[in-house]
Amino acid sequence: MTWKDSLPKKPRESLESLLLDAEQYESSYMDSENPTVGQIWVVMALMNQRLQKTEQLVRAQRKALKEMDIEIEVDKHLDEDLKESLKRY
Repeated sequence: MTWKDSLPKKPRESLESLLLDAEQYESSYMDSENPTVGQIWVVMALMNQRLQKTEQLVRAQRKALKEMDIEIEVDKHLDEDLKESLKRY
């Protein structure tokens, strides 16, 4: 069993997804001085793209909610959810 196989299901699937996405850039990072580090940087760039897309979606959703005149304090709800979660631990 490899270290990846010993991961819990969700992190393992997430890792596998990232590595599959990174494979399309294999020729680039394999030409680097240290291909392993190159692969890590490619994966970080892919994760950053995903994060940026998520942030754009959140901004669009917040804008749509504001246009609907629905007042939602997202940060307040996040803080309350965090407090409740921490109380359980």
